[in-house]
Amino acid sequence: MKVKILGTRGKIPQSAPRHKNYSGILIDDKIQVDVGEEKYMENDPEAIVFTHFHPDHAFFVFNEEEFSPEIPLFGPEPQELVPNLKVITKPFSIGDYHFTPVPVIHALRLKSLGYVIQKGKKSIFITGDVAWIEKANLKDLPKIDLVITEASFIRKGGMIRRKDDQIFGHTGIPDLVRLLGPLTSKIALTHFGGWFFKDIRESRNKLKALETGDLQIIPGYDGMEIEV
Repeated sequence: MKVKILGTRGKIPQSAPRHKNYSGILIDDKIQVDVGEEKYMENDPEAIVFTHFHPDHAFFVFNEEEFSPEIPLFGPEPQELVPNLKVITKPFSIGDYHFTPVPVIHALRLKSLGYVIQKGKKSIFITGDVAWIEKANLKDLPKIDLVITEASFIRKGGMIRRKDDQIFGHTGIPDLVRLLGPLTSKIALTHFGGWFFKDIRESRNKLKALETGDLQIIPGYDGMEIEV
């Protein structure tokens, strides 16, 4: 699979030349995961899969515009702006690509899913934004060739809020590496928070310093392509 990371900027005011765009990942020039920028539609995807419906992952939410391209659309819960959305409740396939949804804790009022995407013997895991993923939801996953996850906070623990018995927000990159590292030998990071833009070169060095054993940490940038 050819994986193209279209956007690496979180929903923050900071940006940089190679980190301007909001979330979006294109697989084999066919399947789009999240559409944080309207211009991603110029890629003419054959199908779109949403991790969740925050506006930096679904551009049309910014202005509450209806989104109804005539292609298959998939997401974790009903969204009134997407009238022909197929709500995901179990594994599904799009052509040669098999999707296994993985419940993800992120937002207080929105449901989120990550996806293990398999084509032949190759697999990737796109988590979307993460406060946490219960280990029970990861234990039966196969070995993953590439994990793509978020990088909102470099500090351990990230920024997690609580309401009653529910947590929400973004956990820290060290926590994600500890959680997801056993699944793979490659983790690509996107959705960078404000910390990253203070000194991008130094920030990339901090990320590479999180590598352990055979685990490779890949700091993403807008337009990065990774062959799996």
